[in-house]
Amino acid sequence: MNGAPRRISAVTVFGFAVVAALVLLRFAALFVDTDPALVTDTPMLGPSGAHLLGTDPLGRDLLARMIASSEAFFFPGLFACALAVLLAVPAGAAIGYWPEARASAAIRATLTIVAAWPRLVLVVVVVAIFTASVSDPAAFAEVRLFLLGGLVGLSFVPQMAHALAERVLFFRREQFVEAARAHGLSDGRILGFHILWANCRNLVLRQVCTLFGAWLLVETSLSYLGHYGVPAPRPSWGNILADVRFAVINTRRLLIPESWTPGGVVDAIALAVNEGGALAVAAPTVAIAVSITGVLALGEHFARREEGW
Repeated sequence: MNGAPRRISAVTVFGFAVVAALVLLRFAALFVDTDPALVTDTPMLGPSGAHLLGTDPLGRDLLARMIASSEAFFFPGLFACALAVLLAVPAGAAIGYWPEARASAAIRATLTIVAAWPRLVLVVVVVAIFTASVSDPAAFAEVRLFLLGGLVGLSFVPQMAHALAERVLFFRREQFVEAARAHGLSDGRILGFHILWANCRNLVLRQVCTLFGAWLLVETSLSYLGHYGVPAPRPSWGNILADVRFAVINTRRLLIPESWTPGGVVDAIALAVNEGGALAVAAPTVAIAVSITGVLALGEHFARREEGW
């Protein structure tokens, strides 16, 4: 590698920028009040100085709700990642380092059982049971979000553990492990530092990024469907989209050239922004797409580091 400095790729910059933006968005949400009892403005307003992204069908400021929506996915998503790491790393390390042990066989069997459940089915079934068992599901919105995050994290444990086990098994056969044993290092030291930390941390971080991206998709999708995700009036990028879909359906005439004004397509676009809820659809859609893509791009960065690029 002639000592040349490693170039920072556009993928890496994009990934870190998106993750930093999500952190700043969550911090900004601490200062945003989205109390549904507050006085609202005219529904479906276009962008203005008072409402930079306009208002939703109930007259609530769309930008404020977009920022506050970060509460729905940020800490539950981190909880999902933490749970997956706490379960998958010890399981994968044990399977890879002691493949013949009885405990490893039991762990493999447990992972197979968990992996047999389709991810979305597992989430929907458990959340449906939880929702049916409480008298007021909306009052347990926070609990339900962390339950969702825990289920998504649990469903990723087999994938993360098996990927880690393959890597640990590979390094276990390397000569540096034998050399470390010859120098009197314990298996715990060899496994924990020389294999997991020195050679597997990028793999774990890549899996964590994939998990967080999957969590974003699950949370916003279920919130869009309404029954299993974030209940109204609590904001989520998914239920913001659900709130505006009827308003947008009612303005489908904007897509019909025969209904356009003499100004043609320019007037049609302006009308779609100011009256048709175009920003109310575009803002959460772009936020979801960019966030998931950015988190996965950060995962690609760790994958490249893992491969020594």
